[in-house]
Amino acid sequence: MDKREREPQWYELARKGPFPEMKFTDKAAGRVARRIGMDGSSLNQVLPSGQRRRVIRMWMLSTAVVLLLLLLGAGALVLGGDGVGRSGEFNPLEVSGAGIIEPPKAGQADLSDAGLKRTAVQLMQEQLGKRYPNAGVERQKEGEDDIATVLFEEGDYSARVWINTTTGKVIRLVMDGIYKPENIDSEFIDEAMDQLRNAGYKGEFTVTGLKHFAHYGTNDDEQDLQTDDLLMGNEGQIDYENGAYRSSTFRMDEDNVSVEVKQAGLKAIKLLREQGTEHLYSIKRTVSPTRDVLVLTYGESERMATTVIMDYATQGIIQVEDNMLFDENSFNSADPNTNLLNMDKVKLQLSAAAIADEMFGIRLEDYTFVKEMSGIGTIAFNSPDGETVITGSYNRAGVFYMMQQTPATAE
Repeated sequence: MDKREREPQWYELARKGPFPEMKFTDKAAGRVARRIGMDGSSLNQVLPSGQRRRVIRMWMLSTAVVLLLLLLGAGALVLGGDGVGRSGEFNPLEVSGAGIIEPPKAGQADLSDAGLKRTAVQLMQEQLGKRYPNAGVERQKEGEDDIATVLFEEGDYSARVWINTTTGKVIRLVMDGIYKPENIDSEFIDEAMDQLRNAGYKGEFTVTGLKHFAHYGTNDDEQDLQTDDLLMGNEGQIDYENGAYRSSTFRMDEDNVSVEVKQAGLKAIKLLREQGTEHLYSIKRTVSPTRDVLVLTYGESERMATTVIMDYATQGIIQVEDNMLFDENSFNSADPNTNLLNMDKVKLQLSAAAIADEMFGIRLEDYTFVKEMSGIGTIAFNSPDGETVITGSYNRAGVFYMMQQTPATAE
């Protein structure tokens, strides 16, 4: 469990959509992990299977800005008009059904470097439909096992395969690839466009590329190959997991959102701090088979912005977060508990109630204290009926920079 986790992966996906601006660095990694879920078990309502792959998932999302930059000069594919001129090659829906190479029979495995490379190349061709240049084979011990790591790299993308050099069995793989519009199977694009339109999108969608990510054996509870795919466009993205549609995210014009929605967003951010920008930078809508949310971003960019997430149908507030109030120094102490846990719990609960009561129309006083995450600066409460969790994150000054309301799930 990453000690900085605090919110459902769904909201990170909704917030970032197809337009992330941060590159994945060691510092950003902690920030990303802190955004994913409070304890990695109870708050992910929309994507329950995503909990076991949340860090890898965020790695993929955080590199999307690099992908978009690479694609800017690669041409674009506009859909929503006549749809002509398309040809495709890579279909992630077909790839997701491919399995891992069966281990060879005893004594029949070629465990030389050349043999290990051939096994890795076969997997790479099945999962990515292409081959990266080989960067070598490294042999090492993992407990009692002798393991070889075969690595292929091309620019920012790679394929890495771990093989047991005694049995020849593939024990892990992690690989990703980027595809230009002309290299994406047209049937997959058609299917994705149907999902996008079913989600309520009515405009043209300019496909700029596809990001495919595959991994196996990276978590103890993974039994099969796992895949994630992002079909990216100037207007949004369409997301698949293990070959199944997960969600669509697309921009909305400000004129398509009511004045009441904008006012509710401003009111929510002012509950965190009275002073701050009122500039509405962007509006996105993220739709999955089980959720439909609006993400309002305030500020001059998505970096250091304030975001408000609300239910699309009811306009009820789900979450508010102000990055300007987040304090990186809260996590820089050798003993973070000194920074964040040596605080008056009564004062924290009163401060949380002052925000949550008005934001969500509740009485936090009636809620039951659940837990405070060690070193995190995150506190959670259960509703009297046990159906709702209120979660808040605070900085070293005891000021809340995030407050959210999510359905509860069984531990």
